[in-house]
Amino acid sequence: MSPRSARQARLLRLANQLSASGAPGVPKTDGERMVWVHSHIRAEADKQLSREEEVAREQIMPLGVGQHAIATHGQSSHGNLFQFREFPMYPGEYIPPQHNALSSLRDDLRMDLSAQSIKQAWMRVSGGSYFQSSSEYYASVDGLDAEQLGEIISASLPGFNRYESKALVTRVLELLSKPGDSPARKLGRTISAEAVGLDNAPGHYTNFLEWMGRLTETRAFKTEHALFQFSRRKFNRDDVRVMFENYSLMSKAALQQSASDSYSHFYHVLKDFSIKVAGEDTRHQVGVRIDEAEVDVDTGVSVGLGQADNKKYIFTAILRENKDRNGQVFLHGRPLHVAFDNRSWLMEKVLQPFDEAKLDFRDFDVSIISEGKHSPFIGNGIAASAVRLAVANAIAKMLPLTRIPLKKSGLLSYDRRAEPGQFPGFLDGKKAHRRFAKR
Repeated sequence: MSPRSARQARLLRLANQLSASGAPGVPKTDGERMVWVHSHIRAEADKQLSREEEVAREQIMPLGVGQHAIATHGQSSHGNLFQFREFPMYPGEYIPPQHNALSSLRDDLRMDLSAQSIKQAWMRVSGGSYFQSSSEYYASVDGLDAEQLGEIISASLPGFNRYESKALVTRVLELLSKPGDSPARKLGRTISAEAVGLDNAPGHYTNFLEWMGRLTETRAFKTEHALFQFSRRKFNRDDVRVMFENYSLMSKAALQQSASDSYSHFYHVLKDFSIKVAGEDTRHQVGVRIDEAEVDVDTGVSVGLGQADNKKYIFTAILRENKDRNGQVFLHGRPLHVAFDNRSWLMEKVLQPFDEAKLDFRDFDVSIISEGKHSPFIGNGIAASAVRLAVANAIAKMLPLTRIPLKKSGLLSYDRRAEPGQFPGFLDGKKAHRRFAKR
């Protein structure tokens, strides 16, 4: 494998020098070094392609608001009320650099907070030499320019390419030459990073949650969220009636005044609807009934009933607290794994109410018996769902507050519309059932 271009030869020569100097992480054989060179060139090509994509994408992003704003298609404007946002509404959304007010403010403040310590370190190292600008620094050191400094940095830090190293040099020189009495420096001296919501990890998820929480309280966000839910047809007849009343209550002058910022007129019309879809109004939600505990005083047991398949399966679960935390579940007097023949999916279905109620099944002794006229085969999912219903009812009667998660997860009811399973004499559910006879 020989280099095919001057660039490959130069990179291969650099890799050989790093290998000879014993730098950590450098491949040992010539073939591996050549693969290293190819991957580096490919990564550079990918970065260049990304830069070209960003330039091409910036050209289609609207840069103004008002009568003559560029009206682009729904994809680039994200199909929303505004042509662009000054903050990312969801992770990964593209914002032009000159409009990303939040991240640019955060980055500027972070750099200003760290600039003073960089300056102090430079004063210690250089013995007090100070310069007003980057060009003044290059004039003071003979024969050095940004290109050479960038090459030195990229040679000492292999993770940086030439452009990144040059940008790093430029940024550090700008920080060092920035006067100490600038407004940003004064701001950095008077307030701390915590005061603006930045912790030690500025890209941390808690910061995202914090400003997202503030953002969702704004009128603009509530309006846009209401419009989005309206477009998803989350409204009903009453919502439309209230919207029409809100619109009719506004005079023409009030409508024009609120429309001056391009969204407040939407807010006044959709005010009640936005409260509903934001989940702040619980009047449209159905509450869960909480009953008194039904526990036998003498024995301390609670009893739950469960049925399925048109009362073919009827089970009763008897639940009692186990103080020793070694409780067991018995079905027809046999342990659950024996009764269900080690079918784990059926055993998990029976124990699901304990998981939903955040309980440990070992804290209870459970005994489940069949109440039907005859004993059908219980090693199937329909029978297991009837047993689960009996266990959930027994838990809810012993601990009434667990009725909330059990009811919300649908474990306290069963679907009566489910068609019955097959049995001897079953034809197709429509015809009269034929009696079973041995013929």
